Amino acid sequence: MDKEKIEELKIQMHKRLNEAQEFIQQVPPIQLYAAIGVVLFTTFLFTIIRLFKRKSANTVVLTGLSGSGKTVLFYQLRDGSPHQGTVTSMEPNEGTFVLHSETTKKGKVKPVHLVDFPGHSRLRTKLDDFLPQAAAIIFVVDAVEFLPNCRAASEFLYDILTKANVVKKKIPLLLLCNKVDKITAHTKDFIRKQLEKEM
Repeated sequence: MDKEKIEELKIQMHKRLNEAQEFIQQVPPIQLYAAIGVVLFTTFLFTIIRLFKRKSANTVVLTGLSGSGKTVLFYQLRDGSPHQGTVTSMEPNEGTFVLHSETTKKGKVKPVHLVDFPGHSRLRTKLDDFLPQAAAIIFVVDAVEFLPNCRAASEFLYDILTKANVVKKKIPLLLLCNKVDKITAHTKDFIRKQLEKEM
């Protein structure tokens, strides 16, 4: 741009500012103050509403030690498929769906966002990424292989229960004893008492 166009823009801007200033001087001060007050009050009100309005979380996090049956449970809840054997996960499985058991019900059924978080010890730091959205945590324990893993399970459970997000939001935690249908499985009361003793 050359200097003439810049000068022309400056003159136009100066004219617009003068027109705006004249308009403001013509408006009675009470109307001006009322308009400013309404804008400030509305801004304040929206800020307060945003601060206190909680985002409704619908994420359920499945977690526990590796090999406890989290991924099999995830697939059973998703589509009812009876997966057999061990499925080792190194990445979280997640999906938003209506639970398989709820598909036959009539009426409004809300989908749930379910996250199957791997139990490998190296991946546990990534659990913090899912806890802010969590509405509930399901901690899965293998009832058959419980005794050899009791200390590791109790440490992991304690670590979850003391996380800032869990404490602050008071996220409910369900202790799910998996494989209780096996003959060599420990009872839920035994597992609960052992975990309490370890913690």
